[in-house]
Amino acid sequence: MPLLNNDVWFQNRRTKWRKKHAAEMATAKRRQEEVEGVSADNEDGCSDGESESTGETAAKRLRRELEQQYGP
Repeated sequence: MPLLNNDVWFQNRRTKWRKKHAAEMATAKRRQEEVEGVSADNEDGCSDGESESTGETAAKRLRRELEQQYGP
């Protein structure tokens, strides 16, 4: 096989790999964004909307709830 044909074959192989890799990365990114979107929409599993209105973080909310339950 002539050298030029080898170069073209390897170039095509690299291009095919890049396309496949880019498609896999795009799929993984979409899945990650879906997971992050679900967790951001409903971060604490509570749908009362308290955290959105007060801007309270999950750690502060947990600390407050534990203090209420067990005392300071």
